[in-house]
Amino acid sequence: MNPTNLDFQSINKIIKKITSEMGNSRNYILEIVQNIRSEQEKLKNDLLSLQKETKEVIQEVDDLEKKDKLMRKKLARVSRDFHKHSEGDIKAAYEAASQTRIDYVIKQNKEKELKKRRNDLELALKKSSQNIESAERVINQISIALGYLEGDVIAALGDVDQTSEMFVGIKILEAQENERKRIARDVHDGPAQYMANASMKVDVCKVMLQRDLDSGLEELGELKESIALALKEVRGIIFNLSPMSLEDLGLNETIKEAVKSIILQSGIHINLKLKPLNEEVEHIIQVAVYRIVQEVFNNMIKHAKAKKAEVKLDYGTKYLRLVISDDGVGFDVEETLDRVKSSETSYGLIGIYDRVDQLQGTVNIESTLGQGTVYTVKLPINRGVIRDESEGN
Repeated sequence: MNPTNLDFQSINKIIKKITSEMGNSRNYILEIVQNIRSEQEKLKNDLLSLQKETKEVIQEVDDLEKKDKLMRKKLARVSRDFHKHSEGDIKAAYEAASQTRIDYVIKQNKEKELKKRRNDLELALKKSSQNIESAERVINQISIALGYLEGDVIAALGDVDQTSEMFVGIKILEAQENERKRIARDVHDGPAQYMANASMKVDVCKVMLQRDLDSGLEELGELKESIALALKEVRGIIFNLSPMSLEDLGLNETIKEAVKSIILQSGIHINLKLKPLNEEVEHIIQVAVYRIVQEVFNNMIKHAKAKKAEVKLDYGTKYLRLVISDDGVGFDVEETLDRVKSSETSYGLIGIYDRVDQLQGTVNIESTLGQGTVYTVKLPINRGVIRDESEGN
């Protein structure tokens, strides 16, 4: 037997074993997700029941509050006109008032307890959604890995020209899917949570307004805050999807406006060196540059602890060059990239590489611990440059 064939057979056996184990792991995680979903449904039903019970208890507290006031008035009246009433009447009025007060306090405590349980259930629901999302991300990673090992899709693309229509089409679909996932994540983590909270508060507000105007107005204030936060999140998502200022102000002015906001948010001193915009720079390239600036500064604010930063933007006849540097703590570039690619814990860094790769540019990150980081990005100024390069011109 040919040793080479033997080696390939051995490798194939190993790959089959690995794919089998990975498939089993994926199925196991799917079972866990299904169990979490079942538990989530139970939590939702429990929350609905709890909301109903809370509403009923709030109404009971309202009734007992009114009854307590009446009983105390009656007791005061009987005590004031004690000579008109027997000792038994006075005692009965006192006991009735005391019992009503006890019932009132007990119900108030129950109302507080139910509200706490409601908040705990809301937190548990949010946590279960996060767990499902994390598990689905792992399942997706396993599926991609299996696709590689089983030769699915990737094998079909192995001999395809990367400038071909099919390859570019697949890359576009992949980018669209990633963008949809990012939007879904932003909506789920932001507006959806606020609106769910607002929806629950509406029922509470109705009861509270009937029971006590001040408390009801306080609940309405919290409801207004939730809606305002949701609106702010939605506007942010819309802006991130399509930064309209690029159309109105141009790339350089849009970067300047974004930097002003970053300075206010972070306190980082940022120096800008932006060459006047070249009219030949295509809009899609401008959007990519703006996104990269956003993503770099998001990472810088979260991790770099920088005090100073600089943004340089220069253009040539075919390419533009974006350089962003900071004086932050720095990081091990190779180790960090390996980690985020495997765990997807930093969508910013992945996003930078994805955007540049889709436009057939280059990105280089140089960083030294304690001495800051430099991001250097080179992009074609328009897609005509990409076609020219692919044709060897």
